[in-house]
This record gives sequence, structure tokens and C-alpha cells, in this order.
Amino acid sequence: MHIGEDPLLLRRVLIRSGSTDSDIRSAKADGSITTLRRGAFAATAALDAMRAEDLHLLAIRANLSAAKSQLVVSHQSAAVLHGFAMWAPELTRVHVTANRTSGGRKTKFRHVHATPLTAADLVMVDGIEVTSPDRTVADLLRILPFEAGVCVGDSALRAGSATKPGIIAALERSGGRGLVTARRTLDFCDPRSESVGESRTRVLLHRLGFPAPELQVNLYDEAGRFLGRTDFLFVLGVILEFDGMVKYTKHLRPGQTAADVVVAEKLREDEMRALGWVLLRCTWSDLDHPERFAAKLKRAFELAVSLPSPRTNSRP
Repeated sequence: MHIGEDPLLLRRVLIRSGSTDSDIRSAKADGSITTLRRGAFAATAALDAMRAEDLHLLAIRANLSAAKSQLVVSHQSAAVLHGFAMWAPELTRVHVTANRTSGGRKTKFRHVHATPLTAADLVMVDGIEVTSPDRTVADLLRILPFEAGVCVGDSALRAGSATKPGIIAALERSGGRGLVTARRTLDFCDPRSESVGESRTRVLLHRLGFPAPELQVNLYDEAGRFLGRTDFLFVLGVILEFDGMVKYTKHLRPGQTAADVVVAEKLREDEMRALGWVLLRCTWSDLDHPERFAAKLKRAFELAVSLPSPRTNSRP
């Protein structure tokens, strides 16, 4: 059986190209292909190398190939197509919406939502009809817990493809339950959060009752020299950085290694401390242990109030 570059293998296409059901059964038995759903398979070697989001994109295509009615990719699946970052997304089923007021259902492979859609709610992404960025976020803010909703909302706003007025308009068009919850989450969303880790840190700070920090502040020394940009800045003298490993690899310059970035970051922090700032890092582990994190941040605040005001400016 011939397996081409496209990892998605549909039975009807395989049969047209000369393969038989016996060939397909043999390929399944020897592990060279994996069943995605009835009549849809994928090359196992390709699946093993895929990220979770890529696997879900494949599942979207497999499910749409078997759809017997007009369905629009929506919710978490639409967020994957739009490239929005999410926290612990539920990707075991493909989420689609049927333009009707009833008849939603769940199966092993698919979650069909029944909700009215307008032309303003629809866009095409790579040849697939999908809810617009604004409608996608609106749908998710209705159903996701606050933290997960903030993560996807921050990501969509940061990408610039969704806006708060657009999301509010999509919420009003779609009606239904969860409007108050969605608006509350949207009010908290901020495009200046640059990662899921930073979004979750903001939520944790809020839940622990800490004052809201300033986000993405550029700092300069007294001579106007740029020192760096902070993730979270508390005006009483504390800088909080979310320490996800991606920050050491995301913006590598040619010839630069992650180790080079770590050293540069250490030197930058030493300079900030010398100018009067108390620096603290927040890790993924801290997000899972809020009491420990709160104690660390309180100690940082106590140290900051005992020191002179930092000798930096937020403008050159």
C-alpha cells in the first residue's frame, strides 16, 4: 500500500489508488498505519513525530471527511487552527458547531455544539470553515475555567486576530448561557502576557490577593541605557519573571546558544539588583504550589520595602 506525503489516509482515496481492504487490514496489523476513526487512518511513523496540536489538526481533517452535514470547526479545535496557546486543552474530541438551536451531541471522536452562527462568525483557515477568532474566544470563555479562559484570551489578543470589542460582539450575537462568566474572564485578559506561563502567573497573583503588577515594562538606567524588559513589575521594588525554558531558546540569535542566553540573563539580573530591584523567578512548579510561591513573594516584598527605591526609569 502506497503512503504519500500527506499523513492522512482515507479509505476511499486508498481504494481509488489501487489498495484493497485486505491491504489496509495488513497495514493496520503490522502497525504501519493507525486508525483515526472509521475510514480514516494515518501513517504511524508520522504520528510519532507530531505535537499534540498537529495530531489534533489531523483528527479535525479526519472527522470532517466523514461529516454528513455542514459543520464548522469551533471551540478548542478552532483555537488550534488559529494557533492560540491554551492551558491543558481538551483535545480528545474534535469540536464542531452546527448552525442550529438544538441537537448537540458527543461521540468518541467528536463534540457537536448546536448554536446559531452568522456570517460574521465564520472564516476559512487552510480550506477549513472555522469560527472566527473573536467567536472562538467567545465560545471558549463561556465554558472554560477562569484560568484556562485567561490563557486562550491573552493569546488571541496578543496575536491581534481577536479584539475585546469583537469578542463582546460575538458573545452578544451567540447569546445563551455563560455570558456573565465570559465577560468577567475577558475583563481580566491582557495581550501583554506573552505566554501561557505568564497568563497563569497573573491569575495566581490575582487569586492570592497580591496587587496587580505592571506588565512588560522597559527599564533604563540613570544614563538612559536600556537594561531589559520585565515580565511583572511591582512599583514597591520587586521584579517577577516567569521562568519557562522557552524564553532561553525562543529568540536565539545566529551563533547563540541557550547557555549564552542564560549567562546574559544572569548578568542582566545582577545589574538590576545592583540598581536596587529585588528579583524573583516563578516556575511551573511554583504555579502548582501557590502557598510556597506566596511565601516567596511576600519575603521579596519585605526585602524591597527595607531598601532604597530602585535607581531606574521606565523611559530612556
